[in-house]
Formats: sequence, C-alpha cells, structure tokens
Amino acid sequence: MLNAKLLVGTIKIKTHDGIVKTLTGVRYVPELKGNLISLGTLESHGCRYSAEGGVLKVSKGALVLLKAIQCDSFYVLQTVTGFAAVASPDKDNTKLWHMRLGHMSEKGILILKKKGHLGNHCTGKVDLCEHCILGKQKKVSFSKAIHRTKGTLDYIRSDLRGASKVPSRGKYCYMMTIIDDFSQKLWVYFLKHKNEAFSTFKEWKLLFENQTGKNIKRLKKNNGLEFCSNEFNDFCKKEGIFRHLTIHNRTELQKG
Repeated sequence: MLNAKLLVGTIKIKTHDGIVKTLTGVRYVPELKGNLISLGTLESHGCRYSAEGGVLKVSKGALVLLKAIQCDSFYVLQTVTGFAAVASPDKDNTKLWHMRLGHMSEKGILILKKKGHLGNHCTGKVDLCEHCILGKQKKVSFSKAIHRTKGTLDYIRSDLRGASKVPSRGKYCYMMTIIDDFSQKLWVYFLKHKNEAFSTFKEWKLLFENQTGKNIKRLKKNNGLEFCSNEFNDFCKKEGIFRHLTIHNRTELQKG
C-alpha cells in the first residue's frame, strides 16, 4: 500500500525525441511548485551526467537518456509539450524480471508467471525496452517453405560461385552447387576453372539419373555465361530439360 503521507511511484515522461523514459522511486509532493530530478539519485542508479555549452546530458553507457537546457541556475528537461506524465505505484516488477532474465520476451515471461516463478507483482506485459530495440534482439521466425514439386529431379537448381580471391590448397577457385528441390539434397563441387561447370553437370546428371531411374524435368540457373553457352543449350534441348533462367548476380529470395 502507498504511504498516505509520502506517495512514491513511477513517472513516464516523453522526451524531445519522442522516446518514453520511466523514472522510478518518484515522490509526490503536492506543495512543490516545480518538478525536480535529483542528479545524485540518477548517479546512484549507474547514470553519468555532463554539462557543456548550456546543455546537460544524462547517459548510461553509450546511450544518452535525458537532455536538459540551462535556464538561469537550473537545467530544464526537454520533453514533448502536452504529454501527460502518469504516476503509478511501484508494484509491477515485469520490467525488472525482463532485464534479469536477459531481456526475455513477453511470451517467456508469461509462461514463468503462470508457473508461479515471478511472484505476484508481475503482469507479464513488457513496456517499450530501448535496449531490445537498439540491440535488435527481436527475431521474426521464418515462414514455412512451400515445395510444389512432387518427385525427385522434377526441379533442379544450380549455381556457380567464384572466382575466389584466395584459391584453395588444391588450386580450386570456384564452387558449384546443385540442389534437388523435392528432397532438398545438396551437392557441392569445387572447380579450378569456370568452363568446367558444363562437364561437371553432365557427370552429376548421368550419375544421379542412373541411381534414381528418373530424368531431370526442369533446371533453374542464372544467365551466367557458363550456363548459357550454345553447347549447354543444345544439351538441354537434346535431353528434354526445360530451362528456367533467372537474373544474373541477383539474390534469389523465393524459389521458382
């Protein structure tokens, strides 16, 4: 319960840059004509402050938390005009647990709260956390891939990377990858020269078609010269392989 004579709570203020800051342990004094912030209290919480050229900055680590402009013998905090500061009792420990648990997500905090590990003063609702935003710790899960192929060798993707600035100990400078879209099986071949891509593909095709008893139906490649030579084009026509060509040197964000 709050002390009837000395009300202590938290206050949220919006600074000039639009970010909401929270001050804890704030005392409510009705007779006080102006709102005062104790630099000594901020320092006891690990903050540092410096004043230069009529501007006072309060920082914690490399992050500037507050900025104030000198007016006579005082420094006036820069806040958004018309923003209503809201005071509330220091009962919600959600933010404290959020930081204690390595900036855990709301979902994780709610799970621990339901299991009774965080006491009775945790709502599970995490307010805006600047450290999470600056650290870019929020991670969006990947969507599930959709495979439209119905069998092995229905759709093959291949690419050639290189040349590497530093060759391997075997003098290989290129890396050729071949992926079967249905099984997601990957083959990697290391080449010394770029013109070896065609002969390497023919060797792989003969080997894998012999093992599976199936034939390649569609082949996805970029418009690189190693994949668009007359020899390669004639080979695909002869074998009945449909060519799916993409833009050269462009990152493929979606599967064809």
